[in-house]
Amino acid sequence: MNKKNPENTASFLTGGDIAPDRASAKGMFGQLGKLLRDADFSFANLENALSTRGELMKGKATKHRGHPSLVAGLVDAGFDTVGIANNHLLDYGVLSLEETMLTLRRAAIPFTGAGMELEEARAPVVLERGGLRVGLLAYSSVLPQGHAAGPDEPGVNPLRVRTSYTPLRNLDEYPASEPVIHSWAVAEDLARMKEDIVRLKEQVDLVFVYQHWGASMRHEVHEHQREIGQAAIDAGACAVFGGHQHVLSAIEFYDGRPIVHCSGNLIFDEVEPFFTDATLQTFLLGGRMDKDGLSDLHLIPCYCGVGGAPRLLSPKRGEGRVIVEMMQRFSAPYGTEIAVRDGEVSVSPLG
Repeated sequence: MNKKNPENTASFLTGGDIAPDRASAKGMFGQLGKLLRDADFSFANLENALSTRGELMKGKATKHRGHPSLVAGLVDAGFDTVGIANNHLLDYGVLSLEETMLTLRRAAIPFTGAGMELEEARAPVVLERGGLRVGLLAYSSVLPQGHAAGPDEPGVNPLRVRTSYTPLRNLDEYPASEPVIHSWAVAEDLARMKEDIVRLKEQVDLVFVYQHWGASMRHEVHEHQREIGQAAIDAGACAVFGGHQHVLSAIEFYDGRPIVHCSGNLIFDEVEPFFTDATLQTFLLGGRMDKDGLSDLHLIPCYCGVGGAPRLLSPKRGEGRVIVEMMQRFSAPYGTEIAVRDGEVSVSPLG
């Protein structure tokens, strides 16, 4: 990997949620492994614990975890760091969280987004790549009971969201009609995120932010996602990358910087009963970075790995073309142009 660059530029590559639960880490990322290794800075969300310890938390309907040995798949793919702020990291409690953090440390993979108390969960990862100092922060707005870290409580870095449901019509005339959904970030948590970004930006050239947000199995972008993403960029983030929904969602440009609302599941070995063919659609997003921000953004359509390696897809035909066309349709209303040029899918602000 080219980890030193005299011109103070470097490449980055990221992808969707990773939830491995298989017998072996061998070839976990398949063809994608070389792409990830070749990037100067690669990162993603590790969706589940890597642990054999702990007990399933009471009331947890969906549960995911993998054996600690599967960390070898992340190492082999060359991941520089992972975010671990999500709704499955503590499915098996604090002991499982502890073993996951120990496993990542032993594998020399820095992480952010969870800890034995809130200050540790807030702590960023800072790395130097291509002469640039790069920072990563991670937050979760999807918070099962007991998952949020507190001043003296282990858990994930919380960015809580509130939701209201307002009737769209007169319910006397239209009973059981659909509501209008409004969602917004808790002011205290939003302020804490902005404080984290401002403080980190004083130490690094570029701040990347990962957000676990949105509604499961929904392509739509919700109000709280735009509020949080735009606030992160206003505070100094160069980009925001989201996940949790299991399906593709829009790429938004705000002040010239990208907010990726969801790139789907990159690896998800345990198939939930509610999963569909849409949960197999995913992509990598890469580009160049320098002290001014990100450039030359491109999207690489892929097929999710379920018990095997994810696969690269052609953007010109078949399922790869379907993914590109979906992302064009989802993203255009948010100021984004996605175009296939010379076999590569470029991502840029409209106009």
